[in-house]
Amino acid sequence: MKKVLFCIMLGGCAIVMGFVLMRLRGSVTVKPGRLQLTVGEVAACRQDDEIWAEDTLGDSGYTMRSSGCLVTCIASAVSMETGSLTTPGAVNTVFSRKHVYDSEGNIQWSAIDGIEGYRAEVFQEVSEAVIEQCLAAGHYPIVRVRMHGLGSYHYVLVVGTEEGDYVCMDPLEDSLTRLSDYLSRVYAVRVVFCDRDL
Repeated sequence: MKKVLFCIMLGGCAIVMGFVLMRLRGSVTVKPGRLQLTVGEVAACRQDDEIWAEDTLGDSGYTMRSSGCLVTCIASAVSMETGSLTTPGAVNTVFSRKHVYDSEGNIQWSAIDGIEGYRAEVFQEVSEAVIEQCLAAGHYPIVRVRMHGLGSYHYVLVVGTEEGDYVCMDPLEDSLTRLSDYLSRVYAVRVVFCDRDL
């Protein structure tokens, strides 16, 4: 009986470990290097704000509430870069009009370049160096993480460093978070440069 229980426990542990490894696959652990960038005033927005929560992403069936984390991060980054508040609803309206989304509501990054004054960059490398290069240049990197570290994919905006951690604006949280809240695991890095308001 003890052997059977041991085998069951061992099998359970193997399943859990397999799940965790599968969820973490393709991610890189990142922590701030030498760059220390104090967090200034953050243009924090929520994707589920009732003003735009039910707006769809282009012609897709996805809404800001369900899938607008990336658009919300872009709106916050644009607001901080231009010094003029740009709402997620306004960004979504422009992106929908300019056909930035595909039929599944995914952003087509090259289409952002077609909006006057805007340029998007998708980094092939995920590293502290890339994140800190963006921050040092005055840009705010948008990073793909997993909710609670192992949940669904989600995007948050890195807005600075503090006490050896990256500080983030999460479109589903009322207060700033830390990258360690997502196990410090990053799956992709994007940035939107802008020199004008939307």
